[in-house]
Amino acid sequence: MTKEKILITGGNGLLGYHLSCVFQDVGKILSSDLQPYSITAGIPYSPLNISNKEAVFALCNTFNPSLILNAAAYTNVDDCESSIETAFLVNTSGPRFLAEWCENHACKLIHFSTDYLFNGESGPYRETDAPDPINMYGLSKLGGEAQIRRILKNHLIVRTNVLFGKGPTEKASFVRWVVENLREYRVIHVVDDQYNNPTWSNDLALAVKQFYTLGVTGVINYGGLDYLNRYAFAKLVSDVFNLDASLIHPISTNRLALAAPRPLKGGLDITKIKLLPNIPLTPLKTILTRIKETGY
Repeated sequence: MTKEKILITGGNGLLGYHLSCVFQDVGKILSSDLQPYSITAGIPYSPLNISNKEAVFALCNTFNPSLILNAAAYTNVDDCESSIETAFLVNTSGPRFLAEWCENHACKLIHFSTDYLFNGESGPYRETDAPDPINMYGLSKLGGEAQIRRILKNHLIVRTNVLFGKGPTEKASFVRWVVENLREYRVIHVVDDQYNNPTWSNDLALAVKQFYTLGVTGVINYGGLDYLNRYAFAKLVSDVFNLDASLIHPISTNRLALAAPRPLKGGLDITKIKLLPNIPLTPLKTILTRIKETGY
């Protein structure tokens, strides 16, 4: 494989960390994020706000990447309802600026998107299903996809959902939240009407590397094998970690009175990736067992 120069945006996040790990043998990596410093040791780093076009072009002109992995996003779904300008600057304008630079410099862009593009009435969703976002986060992410498709031919949009895993920057993933609360014998309320196929960050990063190796372009879904609601997910966590499942109480989404509406029957159809060679798809129980064995 030809050595590349790879810029990873959102590098201080969970996905950015795992992308940095698996792409190190592909080429020279530069990680970037909003913080003035890297919180992942051993990876070259430069601060970057992707919603600032001048900053994007300056860094790209200096580093001159041949591949950009855009894991940067404004992902606080409820905050997006009140911070609309910020959501669209990061999730729509940021991808546009990256795509514009890539189009002028023969650089491939791999961008990460979400099942929140859809209304949640009939998931899991295929790549060809028509988006219909019901909150500002989904609308801003749809805008980012549209900008990339409009500007850049050499792109891959990877849609994913309910990302979880372990890393130096992982703080409050769903799995950790369940484990830490149950270990302290605290009752937790978990929605039983939101369905997805949770995505392990380790497998996603490896899958993206294989997509790149295979030259996949366009739009592709990546999600886990197991399609279930959050309550069932929490119960599985309690089972694997030998914790008290009676502390997990089901609740409906509308009782939470969240600022942003949530797609209920969401998630992603992964038929397409099952047709590709060497795409990792680890069963959820196996993933949780590995996480337990490595310590939480």
